[in-house]
Amino acid sequence: MKTRSASITLVLLLTIGVITVVSFSLGCTEQEEAPAEPSENTSVEPAENTLTEPSGNTSVEPAENNSAEPVENTSTEPIESTPAESTETIPSGSAGSSGSSESTESIIGGLEPVSADNIINVEWQWTSFQDSDSPDTQIMVPDPENYTLALFDDGTYYIKADCNSGSGTYTLEGNSLILGPAGITLMACGPESMDGEYLSLLPTVEAVTIEDGKLVLYPGNEGDKMFFVNGGEAKQ
Repeated sequence: MKTRSASITLVLLLTIGVITVVSFSLGCTEQEEAPAEPSENTSVEPAENTLTEPSGNTSVEPAENNSAEPVENTSTEPIESTPAESTETIPSGSAGSSGSSESTESIIGGLEPVSADNIINVEWQWTSFQDSDSPDTQIMVPDPENYTLALFDDGTYYIKADCNSGSGTYTLEGNSLILGPAGITLMACGPESMDGEYLSLLPTVEAVTIEDGKLVLYPGNEGDKMFFVNGGEAKQ
């Protein structure tokens, strides 16, 4: 009986042990097979307010009043090829040193006296120029009819310098002639025109005479001469 009881007890112990081992094994297997699930509270999700979006008020826009715009009245536009109505005053170069200067007196002293009746109301046409540096050479003027001088009995004069023209007042005392400042138009006459030379010489004239029917003007430089021919009666 004792042997039988011992056997039964041993069997029970073995059975319990086997059950225990099997249960333990099954538990470990379930733990290994069970997938790891992320914790609900530990999941990393992007925060709704952390997205980087351009703010409506932070966009950079050019200020309305800071935009650089050209001023309407300051734009430089080329002048059309229309006759210039404005005039430029050509100053008299002899007004400050008329017949009182020694050079002028020496020039006038050697001239034949001239009568105003012989030179006024005539259209004088510029034909040539004699430079004091080359007294034996005369510079001929093309188209003399385009470079004229007319003195009128009311003390005014009229000049034509190629495509430009103007007028002023003059003073004539014996052989002393002073042409006052003239208002001249400002047309561009071209590269071959002599209007620049003509307009630069006339304000320096200090004396006048008649030689062989020609009008001779003496600019400021001693020895310079301007020769004019009679182009007929001048109408004011």
